[in-house]
This record gives sequence, structure tokens and C-alpha cells, in this order.
Amino acid sequence: MGLERKTFIRAFDTKEILFLRIFVFCLFLGRGWQGLFWDLPLRTFFWDQSLLEGIVTSLTGDTWQNYVTNKSFNVDQFIDGLGVGIGIFWMLCAVAVLFLKETWKLGKWLLYLASFSFALLALLYFKDKFWQVGQFFEYATQITAPLILVHVLYGGQNTPLFRTTLKVIIATTFICHGLYAYAYYPQPGVWIQWCMDILFFKNDEAASQFLIIMGALDFLAAILLFIPFKWTFSIAVWYCIIWGFLTSLARLVGNFYIDIFWVSLHQHAYETLYRLVHGGIPLLLWWSTKKEI
Repeated sequence: MGLERKTFIRAFDTKEILFLRIFVFCLFLGRGWQGLFWDLPLRTFFWDQSLLEGIVTSLTGDTWQNYVTNKSFNVDQFIDGLGVGIGIFWMLCAVAVLFLKETWKLGKWLLYLASFSFALLALLYFKDKFWQVGQFFEYATQITAPLILVHVLYGGQNTPLFRTTLKVIIATTFICHGLYAYAYYPQPGVWIQWCMDILFFKNDEAASQFLIIMGALDFLAAILLFIPFKWTFSIAVWYCIIWGFLTSLARLVGNFYIDIFWVSLHQHAYETLYRLVHGGIPLLLWWSTKKEI
């Protein structure tokens, strides 16, 4: 049985708009929280000697060593202030998302700018992780979530092209996430520790093997999203929904300590918040497709 009638087009319903608002709100809230209270990877750019030394020495008339040690220019204070400023912008976007209407045309451009800022953030992480391509494209869902909201809020329709675009975005994120779990890139040590703490694996080898299996499932789910049958699509999309939410929650659960309740929340809740779209966008895809399958 085919997945859907390819010509089906309809407007978005209120539930789709509501939960997309919520997930994009959480994305902005989490990133804003990060910018206000924790580090953004800005130093990977502003401390890049090969890239900026000529510019710095020309503008300041001083040496690179004096620049990085704040003797000619307080670069640390500038970076911290820039991070806070970006955090404030994302917090304002979070508030705006709750009230945006189709009649507010400036809201569209605010979301475009926010999406661009997330792309720059992904580039900084990409550089910080030694140009691992998977690091950049893992952020596909976060980069495009504001653009998806633009489409939904500003007169777009639920078309086959829209649903296919969601599939591409989701598949990109899960494939790149899977590259780390599968150990194509070095498996993050913190992931192994979370598996041991949350899932009670007795040693890091067992946890590593579990991650490899999940990485393979990430790849399989990304493929099955495009197979035009109801049962394959349902398996794939629900895997992405459940695993997307679980990997988001792992950031908080794996670092939560009841004796320092508020500290744990402050240090790690924002990581869960901005990753909720990794399960939220697959949920939107399922909801926007379920009436046609």
C-alpha cells in the first residue's frame, strides 16, 4: 500500500501550528539560555590566529600575543558580551514565536535572521570539531526549524514537497547523529557515560556497542522515511520521534543530581530544550502525513 496520495494538499491545522510553536519556542529558549549563562563557541573564531592575526595586528598595531592576553584589547570581555547579546536576541525570538501572526510581516524576517544565526552557530561548532562534516549537518533540524515555522505561519500549505523537505531535514540530522554513535567519528565519551548511568551498562565496551547499534538504526530510519509504504514510514518516523526525544532528555537525565537539583537544571536543561525539535519535527511530519496514509 502506498504511503500517500502525492497530489494531496491542505492547510495546516491548529494543532500543527501549536506544537510547532512550542518546539521552536523551546529551541530559542534553550539557545538563549546558553548564550546568557554559558559559552557559545565564539572563541574558536576570535582566537584563530591563522585567520585573524593579520586583521588584529593591523587594527590594534599590537602583537597577537597581546591580543589573546587582553593587553591590547579585552577580547574576553568582548566575546562574553557578544554571547550575552546573541542570547538576548534568541530569548526575544522565543517570546515572539508565541505571538507571531501572519499579519506581522516583520516576524518572518526575524525568523529568517534567527535561522541564519543558527547556521553560523553550526559553522562554529563545525570548526571547533576539526571540520567534521557530520557536526555541521547534525544541526539541520535546528537551523531549519524557524524556516519551517515561517512556512506554516505565513500562508504555506501542507504539500508533498513540504513533507518531502521535512524527511530530508530529519534524515540529515539522524544520519549525522548516527555517524558519531556508529563510531565513524570518535564516539563522545559523555554518550558512553550516559548509557552506563541511565541504561545501567556495566562497562564502556557494552555501552559503545549499544551506540553502534543505535547509529545503524539511525541510518536505517533515514532510509525508511523515503520508502513509499505505510508500515516502513510509520516505523521510521516513530523511531525518529522517540529517539529524538530520548536523546534530548538524556542531556538532563544523565547529568541530574537530586542533591544539587537547581544547579543540575541550570547547567543542563537548556541542552534538552534546544534539542527537543529533533523529536518535534518528526512528530510534525507524522501529524501532517497521518491523514493521508
